[in-house]
Amino acid sequence: MQDITLDNDCDLVFKNGDFLSSNTDQQHLEIILLSHKGAFKEFPILGVGITDYIKSPEVLSRLRLENEINKQLEYDNFYAKEIDVNDLENIQIDGTYNNQ
Repeated sequence: MQDITLDNDCDLVFKNGDFLSSNTDQQHLEIILLSHKGAFKEFPILGVGITDYIKSPEVLSRLRLENEINKQLEYDNFYAKEIDVNDLENIQIDGTYNNQ
């Protein structure tokens, strides 16, 4: 998906005096994972709040995390073929946005 690009600090990226537009699928996934519900006023139920799950290393918590990620990505029109949360430092998500 083409959208305005943000840097690692969530600041807008400019190129030649204009917003930089690029493929932002990865950026969207990262923002959804890090955001808590209520962070997006237009979509108040969007957001995983992954930091809450990282504090709890139990297997049940990982299953809940995987389910929550899948649910939130579906809400954003993303089809996840595979979600791997075994390594919380390197969560793997394979899929694509449905509108592409």
